[in-house]
This record gives sequence, C-alpha cells and structure tokens, in this order.
Amino acid sequence: MENELFELTRRRRSIRRYRGGPVDDEVIREIMRVAMTAPSSFGHDAVEFVVVRDPDMIRRVGACKTLGGSQVEGAAAVIVTLVHTADSRQAEFWIEDGAIASVYVLLAAEQYGLGACWVQIRNRTGRHDTSDKEIRDLLGVPSGFTVLNLVAVGEKGEHKPPYTDADLTWEDVHYEKF
Repeated sequence: MENELFELTRRRRSIRRYRGGPVDDEVIREIMRVAMTAPSSFGHDAVEFVVVRDPDMIRRVGACKTLGGSQVEGAAAVIVTLVHTADSRQAEFWIEDGAIASVYVLLAAEQYGLGACWVQIRNRTGRHDTSDKEIRDLLGVPSGFTVLNLVAVGEKGEHKPPYTDADLTWEDVHYEKF
C-alpha cells in the first residue's frame, strides 16, 4: 500500500546545520500556506507567525534563548510561532494549537526538500528575561501573544537517513487496552 504521508514523515528529520543559501520567497509562502491549514481548537485560529529572513535578526532571535538558540544559525528563515493567549477561550489549548501548526511547517519544509528544526521557547530562559518576552520585544509583537517555538528552515547542511520500518517501535502501539 502506497502511503505518501509516511514517505514524507520518514524523511523528515531535525536538521541543525544549514548551507546558508537563500530559500525562494514563493517556497516560504507555500510553507506558510500549509501552516495556515492546521486545525485549531474550536476553530479559533489563534496561531500567528512572524517569518524572519534577515540574517542579523535571525541571530538576535536565536540569542534570546540562552541554551539551544544557536540551532537557528545559518537558517534562511526562522518562523516564530505565536499564539493569541489573552482570550481565555483560546488560552486553554494554546500549546496544542501552536504545536500542530508548527508540525505543519516542519512537514511542509520537508516536502520542499528543506531542513527544519523546532526550537523550544516556552518556559525557556533568555539573557535578561524569558525567551518568550525577549523575542516578543525584539519583533514588536503586541501584548496578548505568547511565543511557543521557532522553526529554523533552510537548505540542509547535514544528511540524516530516513526512518525505516525497523526504527518503528510497534510495542508502543496498543489496541483497545494498554
């Protein structure tokens, strides 16, 4: 049985090194188009994004996380996933909504042969405040939003083999009962 989605997901690996070359604007637009189709709780569409392309700003955004922010270095773009958390109806599921949209970004990047890596921001420490606050201040994000994560995107600068069926742990799948 052919499974195109499995073929895509088995190739998608976290890439932390990039060649540094540009990614076409239309490809970034298509990645964002995919991200905007992600489901959200109760259809609130609380997720928004900031696409950062300027290399200096990418470095500055990465520096807002004291440990692990360097994963964005060399990326052609960093997609900042924001969720509108000021509204209590949206705040309950903000992590889930942002995470689903970010996974769509990761899969879309792979579809275009690009490398991508999730960089956690929620509950992380910045240089002077939380990583979330520092990034919001740096990017001029209005109040009422929270940064969940960054997704670095760029030409792959490392090769990781795709997952195979041997990599799957079928013992972790339970039917009807644990």
